[in-house]
Amino acid sequence: MLSYLDDDNFVEYVLEKGSIPFLVRGSLACSANFNFMPLIGIRISGPTHRVFAVGENTKQPDDTGTIHVRELVDEVVFPGEIELPEKTKTGISKALYGLELWADFLCLAVGNPKIIVEVQRPINVVIATHSDFDVRSLDSWGDLFQHYLTLETSERKKIAASLWWYRKACSTAYYSVFDSYTAYWNCLEIMFTSEPHNIQKQMRTGLLKADFVSKEDAQQIVHQCFEVAPKTDRLYQIRNDINHGNIRENSGVDYRRVYFRGMLLQTIVMKLLYRKLGRSISSGMNINQEAEQINSPEFQDGKPPQSKNQPT
Repeated sequence: MLSYLDDDNFVEYVLEKGSIPFLVRGSLACSANFNFMPLIGIRISGPTHRVFAVGENTKQPDDTGTIHVRELVDEVVFPGEIELPEKTKTGISKALYGLELWADFLCLAVGNPKIIVEVQRPINVVIATHSDFDVRSLDSWGDLFQHYLTLETSERKKIAASLWWYRKACSTAYYSVFDSYTAYWNCLEIMFTSEPHNIQKQMRTGLLKADFVSKEDAQQIVHQCFEVAPKTDRLYQIRNDINHGNIRENSGVDYRRVYFRGMLLQTIVMKLLYRKLGRSISSGMNINQEAEQINSPEFQDGKPPQSKNQPT
């Protein structure tokens, strides 16, 4: 589901209800009912529920036990609702913007608590793709790590920093496409820059001179990052728009652009990391061809297929 406004069930649900229900999750407990209606159309209420996790062995259903996950140990949840200023899609968009703004001010006013606002859909289920760690995965890990150990100290430092952001990008993708995009961009920037200025010049030079990137791939990556038309589709421009607050995640148009261009950015980063670590992955297409496929209406209107990138 690319955005709330693309979800017909959600739109029909909130238009009929006249408001958007949400949960506040994090380290902030709600001790009573509070009404923000005069200012922003929001009500929040108790009780506050504490969240905990239970582990289940899918192969042995009777084997259960409490699992202490750091990010859930101190998490609490309480409900809220924001009224629509008008019963239209524009009204939904305005309400979603107001909800984010309310949470931002709440964070500042209370004193830096962890606050995550989750809009409630008629059916609100997130299904994550599960991957198995098997012998083949172990062999791949070993090959990548052994090559990492052969790199110069300065190169190992860069790769370690890039990999930290890569893992963060994979994790944050489940709750924020914008945060995930920024993390993937950081991977790319770390690999090909050494100073916090003249980013474009450093990355162009670094990519074109890199001994682990073919000239064709380097030119195409530079093109997708800094030259492709329209300017709003340039990977670097999207990074700037996110960081400078020019676009917001609750906008359907902005969300779609970051989501699909982010798929290309993820592919680029993964390919570069593999090549730097002595291996390669291929989908059978070059960078520009992958970009063209991702940008096609047929691709964007259907369910995006799983990545075909495979180590070689």
